[in-house]
Amino acid sequence: MKDGFQREGDLQDLASYPGWLQEMIAETGDARAQVVRHPVFSDMRDAKLSARQFAAFLVNGWPVVEQFPQYMAMNLLKLRDAHSRGEAMARRYLTRNIRVEQNHADHWLAWCAAHDVSKDKLAKNDGPSLAYALSHWCWKSSSADPLAASMAATNYAIEGVTGEWSALVCSRDDYEMSLPEAIRKRTIRWLKLHAHYDDAHPWEALDIIATLLGNAPRTDEIAGVRNSILKSFEYFKISLDCCL
Repeated sequence: MKDGFQREGDLQDLASYPGWLQEMIAETGDARAQVVRHPVFSDMRDAKLSARQFAAFLVNGWPVVEQFPQYMAMNLLKLRDAHSRGEAMARRYLTRNIRVEQNHADHWLAWCAAHDVSKDKLAKNDGPSLAYALSHWCWKSSSADPLAASMAATNYAIEGVTGEWSALVCSRDDYEMSLPEAIRKRTIRWLKLHAHYDDAHPWEALDIIATLLGNAPRTDEIAGVRNSILKSFEYFKISLDCCL
């Protein structure tokens, strides 16, 4: 029987979570920072990305954006225990957010259009093979890994770091003001949504992970979650490197 966890403190306070989870977040912090501090995002913020680099970013990132609702749908299929509070939380979270992520894909297409990246170009997936390692990893994790590990890979790691880098890009208005006024609002909608409105999603995923695994998970369960987070950050950085 697992040593059950039920959060009592604030959702977005790391101290509200079990010690093992706090340690794991600290251990993966450097890998997370390598994504957030990547030159792609600082150059995007400062409106210094070249047209080719921006197009590469949009093309390379599209598979993950397009497939994100499918990642969550595959995780829904893993729910088996009607008496598990963690699985009940996961069911509510995943079903609520699948439609949200589909809308985000539509906003990404509008962003692409502003940079002359057509749907046909997105469908060709003609970037370097390494650029798509992140989407392959997310698909593998969502289809085959335990629920806690796969939600850590996608809903915690990818969504969480995306909130940070999008907030960095939006921390100045250089990029926004570089866009034609007529299309400015719809072009940056994806960025604004992730910078300001998605803050709770990764924390909700963390709460689910802690509830699924409890206060004292097995060593292999902790390792599975940690490795999932690290791989997501590693493959994300590789994809960004390919843009440059």
